[in-house]
Amino acid sequence: MKFEPKTMKVGDLIDLRKAGMLHVNQEYQRGQVWSRVQQQKLVDSLLRGYPIPLLYFHFKKQEAAGLTSQRYEVIDGQQRLDAIYHFGEGAWPLLDPVGDDKKAKFPKFLKEQPCAWGGKSISDLSEVMRQDFLDIELPVAIVESEQENEVRDLFVRLQSGLPLNAQETRDSWPGEFTDFILWLGGKPIIPRYPGHKFFRHTLRMKPDGDRGSTRQLAAQLSLIQIYRRENKYREFPDISSQAVTDFYYQHVDFDKNGEDARRLVQILDVISDALAGWSGPKLHGHDAIHLIALADDLWDDYTPSWREKLPEAFDNFQKGLIEGKKSKDSPSPNEYWSRYGQWTRTNSDKGERIEIRHKFYMEKMLPWLNPQPKDSKRVYGDLDRALIYYSRNRQCDHCESKVLWQDAEIHHIEPHYQGGLTTLGNAALVHKQCHPKGAKAEAEFAAKFEKGKTPKLGEVILDL
Repeated sequence: MKFEPKTMKVGDLIDLRKAGMLHVNQEYQRGQVWSRVQQQKLVDSLLRGYPIPLLYFHFKKQEAAGLTSQRYEVIDGQQRLDAIYHFGEGAWPLLDPVGDDKKAKFPKFLKEQPCAWGGKSISDLSEVMRQDFLDIELPVAIVESEQENEVRDLFVRLQSGLPLNAQETRDSWPGEFTDFILWLGGKPIIPRYPGHKFFRHTLRMKPDGDRGSTRQLAAQLSLIQIYRRENKYREFPDISSQAVTDFYYQHVDFDKNGEDARRLVQILDVISDALAGWSGPKLHGHDAIHLIALADDLWDDYTPSWREKLPEAFDNFQKGLIEGKKSKDSPSPNEYWSRYGQWTRTNSDKGERIEIRHKFYMEKMLPWLNPQPKDSKRVYGDLDRALIYYSRNRQCDHCESKVLWQDAEIHHIEPHYQGGLTTLGNAALVHKQCHPKGAKAEAEFAAKFEKGKTPKLGEVILDL
């Protein structure tokens, strides 16, 4: 077999096709399988200067009755060549990144760029742009062989590689949501994407060899959390493969350092730490979905007391699931199967089925967790602030120097997120710059009061 790499212009390929000198051997090639949108995007890629994979042609020369016939047979590249030829023949217009947004689904940064060919057929292009398209040079490998079986063997080898699955394709999508999911779910061959311990240890997944399954779950969990927060926790979204792909498209401008990302990572940290000793059967995607949704539901309005009870509650629920599965073939399966287990089977990625499961999950888990609500009053009012300010003789409880009213802040001695009440007895006066930040600083500040170095307002307010 001889092999010659070269380049050929788009216009020459179209001319060869028209002349019947570039064709497909239907004996072993498949027919046209690309959709119209895929074809349109291929030509769009060429016009943007994006490279495309190598085309393989088999050069065939035959002589008969004193005549010589020469032609190319396509070994690999049929779908790309069909797209080029059909556009060159005026079969359809190209996609407009903005006007055809619903079917084109171009990323935001491309929609913001000018696109002179958007929505146009080849006849609508300017003469210069049309010629530029015909002059594009593509990489081609010309193969010469007298052995047809050798050529077919090459075809089989070229097709034997596994095509990208849906998540592997999403991994190449532009934007920070892609980067966040790669970091969260993990792609260990790239050092900066080790994967969160929730997936590697708690769920015992293996992102280094699962062809994107871990990252897809990470994307589904992110989709659920962000969607529910955007919709005031009213419902669960679908998390099918297409729904995840659409979410990537809709969130190209996602901020990987924003509140949604930080919140999910914090929740995963808490769950991973709480279940660090879990030694039961390997967990599933539905376990992750409901653990995270439950934690997200409790995150803002309840003290962290539920976290220490999570391992026992989780263990109780898993035991219930095992018993439920045992009862599934009985005339009256128990509620763990009828209200949860059976909904993890078919169509388990539908929002309404996730919602059915989560309702049951909450009913069972909350009594075991017994979460304690935070004080509904989060901020001290103006009257409270004035009482605290003057009772402290305008002196900062941290640095003990004078505080101007415009620089004064009120600090919960027992932090609000830990269940501390918004009461006068739990208040301290501090400068803005003295306000304790972080668990360590808050604990040190609270210790001063415990030791009696600074009296709580409740102890002196009666003297006013």
